Amino acid sequence: MEQIKDGPVDSPALSAASRMRRIRASYLKQLPLQLEKIRTAYAACRGDGPGAGELEDLHRCIHTLRGSSASFGLDRVSEASALAEQMTKDALLAGKARESAWYRQLEQCIGRMEREVAAVDPSREAGMQGMELVAAAETSQGKELKTIYLCEDDFFQRQTLATQIGCFGFQVVSFGELQQMHDAVRNSPPDAIVMDLIFPERALGGAELMAEIQAGRESAIPTVFVSSQSDMISRLSAVRAGSSAYFTKPVNATELCATLSRLTSADRPDPYRIMIVDDDPHLAEMYATVLQEAGMITLTLNDPLQALGPLFEFKPDLILTDMYMPGCDGMELAKAIRQIGASFSIPIVYLSSETDSDKQFHAMRMGGDEFLTKPISSERLISAVAGRAERMKIIRSLMVRDGMTGLFNHSASKEHLEMGLAAARRHGTELCFAMIDLDKFKKVNDTYGHPVGDQVLITLARLLQQRLRKTDVVGRLGGEEFAVILPECDIATAVSLLDRLRESFAGISFPVGSETFSATFSCGIASFSRHGEAEALCKSADEALYEAKNGGRNRVVAAG
Repeated sequence: MEQIKDGPVDSPALSAASRMRRIRASYLKQLPLQLEKIRTAYAACRGDGPGAGELEDLHRCIHTLRGSSASFGLDRVSEASALAEQMTKDALLAGKARESAWYRQLEQCIGRMEREVAAVDPSREAGMQGMELVAAAETSQGKELKTIYLCEDDFFQRQTLATQIGCFGFQVVSFGELQQMHDAVRNSPPDAIVMDLIFPERALGGAELMAEIQAGRESAIPTVFVSSQSDMISRLSAVRAGSSAYFTKPVNATELCATLSRLTSADRPDPYRIMIVDDDPHLAEMYATVLQEAGMITLTLNDPLQALGPLFEFKPDLILTDMYMPGCDGMELAKAIRQIGASFSIPIVYLSSETDSDKQFHAMRMGGDEFLTKPISSERLISAVAGRAERMKIIRSLMVRDGMTGLFNHSASKEHLEMGLAAARRHGTELCFAMIDLDKFKKVNDTYGHPVGDQVLITLARLLQQRLRKTDVVGRLGGEEFAVILPECDIATAVSLLDRLRESFAGISFPVGSETFSATFSCGIASFSRHGEAEALCKSADEALYEAKNGGRNRVVAAG
């Protein structure tokens, strides 16, 4: 058992980056030994009457090299191993003797693997994930650590993944053997498990072990599977073992840790918001009670002609409507809602006693997404509504989020600003709006390349998300420009908060090869009490940002 705790020795950032370099350097030194094992296994397969055992050994050795080399950024080595792995896998599945042509092709693959390994430059860094590790290490101190068990038979991949996960604020306990993991879970269950799928002694050992562990538990342990295999059989094995997520190697540490954060978070997701339209008040109240008991927020309307106001104010995740109502039936209501751009994608579910399939089909064509027949059991109603509402939340999130950083996009940021200002007027509270721009970002792209620049953007986005309050809204306006909305926050507090963030970001060292560089940002802030409307607020924040740039950059300026 190996335990890796997230704690600084000198600096958490330097510790993370240097540890990653040491692990990679050690891995590169032993690559010739891995190739020697492959050669030995290949020779055993060419002997008299080779059996399935010899072929399994060869496949396992090549599989290990392919997965580990990809994880350490040796893409050409991994690509050279891919065909050899597929050939040995197909031969195992076929269960028959190989012909001489098969051996010749495999010999060529192994030769290419050896040449690619010989061409590896040890001084060249792998990938840019070190940047995110540094930022994560800088921002994870002082947080309650969740315990993650990691089971991976390959030593170097285990050490690398444990270091990466640890940097994102988790305590990692790692295991190289399945039995060790099994005993540890039995004695002290973790908050989540990261499990390799394939092990030397068992082809799908990770899935088999997790199925065994989860079978005897009242509540399942959140489990993320990692594997170099992306085929349907492997994924299905993970699903049957209770997987919460599945990542193929090389694993993106940021995405993996975002998944672990979601799986181990104590925060409850926002409840679904359901608008119920039914002219029968008793039925509407009954449906509302059922959905409320399931944790949803409901709004009931008995007159469909009054639906527009609540549609904009309540912002439902789903509309549940009767089909036949006086003044406006459910089909007309659905068609009218579909003609409103902002409401076009809201799921509309009919709930009616209509059993004629042709009429049901016609109703669906008018804009409905599903047809439920009265009477309906509570369980089926909850399941149908929750399933549709969840998909709507996911789709809406994809529509309003920036693809690279995960922050709100430009239009969504402006919409949140309008909503924040409306709330500030309604409650008589303060609100501040900040515009942030990375300094000399073009120089970063020109000097280190756009992939490096993208990682700097992602790092700043993650820092803002982690360090700002839950009530604050962070968006990416475009390029290297970001927006922050701080409700119930005066200008002095906003300046102090963003200035501390500015100092933290400036202190992050971004590794590129054997060098490091740092980046800074400038910020302009304006307050609602001084500038009022959204347009004036944005203009004032932009002018303050311009002043910060002209004043030497790497500073925060308040408008006025």
